[in-house]
Amino acid sequence: MAWEVVANEYWQLLLSRLIELIKAPALNPEMGWIIAPLILTVVLMTFYFGKYTREELGWNTAIGNSVVLLFVAIDLLRYLFHLTSPGSILNFQDEWIKSLIALGVASEGITLLLSNFFKALPKHVSFFICSPLPVNLQAYVAIAIVYTDISFDWATLVAAIMLFLMLLIAMTLIKKVEHWMLVKLQEAKEAELEEEKRNAEETRKAIVEQQKKLKKQNKS
Repeated sequence: MAWEVVANEYWQLLLSRLIELIKAPALNPEMGWIIAPLILTVVLMTFYFGKYTREELGWNTAIGNSVVLLFVAIDLLRYLFHLTSPGSILNFQDEWIKSLIALGVASEGITLLLSNFFKALPKHVSFFICSPLPVNLQAYVAIAIVYTDISFDWATLVAAIMLFLMLLIAMTLIKKVEHWMLVKLQEAKEAELEEEKRNAEETRKAIVEQQKKLKKQNKS
């Protein structure tokens, strides 16, 4: 069927674009210097919230995550400026799509910063939008597009959404597994402590019983 052929072509395009996004650091290793902190932050925060499941993000952390987008935007503009040697402001005109992406990241960072600072949005909305994964993944996709030749089109946007869902599921599973392991470890420690208490109590009773026997022997 014609629609099956079209659907298969679109699917192959999305998979290809998804792989391009994932392999972007290998295409331009220079971007590794800026994405390394982003990846490290996501990993650390995943394990942190896996351990402390009752904690939430916090307005101050949301503001800090918003600033990340500003730092990334500044780096993107720096990269575009230095595409030629010496650097030239004309590079922004030559790479106007990438320049708009950098400005878009900066605009989003400023908008989220002000929104969080004045608590304009409901807490659960702001905390989700400004959590490490959405913020850092947006930054990563923008970096991948600017630093490489990945096209900025609908396929890239859909591939980015697919990558977000994949990472969200993976991080959720990691947090649940980590929490389960910590609970089991705590239960094992408590069981070990109870066992030590029982052994200590049995030892105490045995000593008391031995003392009673010695007293009886002394009386007799």
